[in-house]
Amino acid sequence: MAEAAAPAVPAGAVPGEACRVGVGLTRRRSLCCAALALPFAWPHPATAAPAAARWPGLELRGADGLPLPPVAGDGRVTYVDFWASWCAPCRLSFPWMNQMHERWATEGLRIVAINLDRKAADAQRFLAQNPARFEIAFDPAAESAKRLDIQAMPTSLLLARDGSVLFTHRGFRPEDKPALEQQLRSAL
Repeated sequence: MAEAAAPAVPAGAVPGEACRVGVGLTRRRSLCCAALALPFAWPHPATAAPAAARWPGLELRGADGLPLPPVAGDGRVTYVDFWASWCAPCRLSFPWMNQMHERWATEGLRIVAINLDRKAADAQRFLAQNPARFEIAFDPAAESAKRLDIQAMPTSLLLARDGSVLFTHRGFRPEDKPALEQQLRSAL
């Protein structure tokens, strides 16, 4: 059986950089890789969240269609990652999230990756190539991304044990790892 080819990075996109949401593009491409992702687009991809920022009460569903436990407020630090099968930087982030899960799950870190693909088969193909050892949620209508005003893929949020948003991060590049790991250590 022939392997499915990985989605191509659109012309002008920089692998590893966040892809900015475009105006007037199809929904699928507007979240990732349709607009130019230039290195200077987000010189500081990790930003502190406003003091009052909190995770909204969103019901997320797992692969079995059943609701996941609430993402925030359960006493764990939670790293929430928005991803899609067609997002090149998302492919880079999954091995790192697996490492972080293995390293810090026993210390109270929870990782929840929220897929925004409309078709479950697209997400399943991605997961077959990029297995996750952390929780996966599915939001084919992208309601969670709309509520949180997600502007780039991938976008990650780090939630404190009480559900407050500590910081957000757009994109994923190998050089981002040390800063992200420091944020995780500080939160734990």
